[in-house]
This record gives sequence, C-alpha cells and structure tokens, in this order.
Amino acid sequence: MFLIDKISWIIRLSPWFLLLESRCFLLNTKVTILKTNTHLKIAAISMVIAIALGAMGAHYLKETLQLPADKLDSWKTGVLYQVIHSLSVFIVILLATTFKIDKVGAVINLFFIGMLLFSGSIYLLTLNYIWQIDALKFLGPITPIGGLLFISGWVLLFFRLKKIA
Repeated sequence: MFLIDKISWIIRLSPWFLLLESRCFLLNTKVTILKTNTHLKIAAISMVIAIALGAMGAHYLKETLQLPADKLDSWKTGVLYQVIHSLSVFIVILLATTFKIDKVGAVINLFFIGMLLFSGSIYLLTLNYIWQIDALKFLGPITPIGGLLFISGWVLLFFRLKKIA
C-alpha cells in the first residue's frame, strides 16, 4: 500500500492528472454517472486516436517515410498498449457498475495517464527519428514510468476485485 500511496501523490501533483480528471481525487473516487460518462468519452476518443495512429504507422510511416522496422515495431507497441488499455477502461466501468465495485476511478486514471506517458512517449520518440530534435530524447525514461502506471492500475484493480470476492 505504501507504493500505491507514493505513486498516487506523484500523479496528483502532475499536470497530466489535473488535465485528465480535475474533479476527483485519485484514490478516493467512486464511479459515478458523471465520471463514468467522462471516462467512457475519453476512452472512446483514445480508441479513435489509437486506430488513426495505427493506420498512420501502417501506411504513412512505413510506405511514405520508410521508417526502419525497429521504429515501426515501437510504434505498433504504442498503438497496441493504447488499444488494450482503452478497451480495459470500458471493461473496468462495466465491472464496476455490474458488481458495484467502489473506487475504480483510480484504476481508470492510472490507465489513462499510463497511456499518455507510455504510448505518447513512444509515438514522439519514433517521430523524433525523423525530426531529429535533441530536446525530445528526455522521453526515453518516461516510457517505463507509463508502464509502471499500467502495472499499478492492474494491481489496484486486483485488490478492488478481491474485496468483492
């Protein structure tokens, strides 16, 4: 629980958290109709973006810009994790409303911020191969932080589900 508390404070202080969900506290959120609706909309937009970026990777980056295979694989990884966690938000909300699970807003927020950091940094690092902007190289260490947030979200979901069993 100590690790989750530390991560929650780091996320609460980040501007991305404030941007995504300024009306709720990370670990004290119940899924309400308003927040559920907001989370569903964000997840749907995230899916649209992931599909568009997947198509961009398959066609524009591969055929027009002829990116190397390792860069295309990185792009595909970013798209895959964004799709998986966008769909996971829908599933978590379905589970929460069906089985009356409290405080899954934290799980959803961890997934959203993880997508932003993990997939977003992969997209920018891949495009940086073309742009050659030295300032974007700081994004390399950001990717694992996004992965850690994904893992934290899944662990937190496990404990939330364990309470109903």
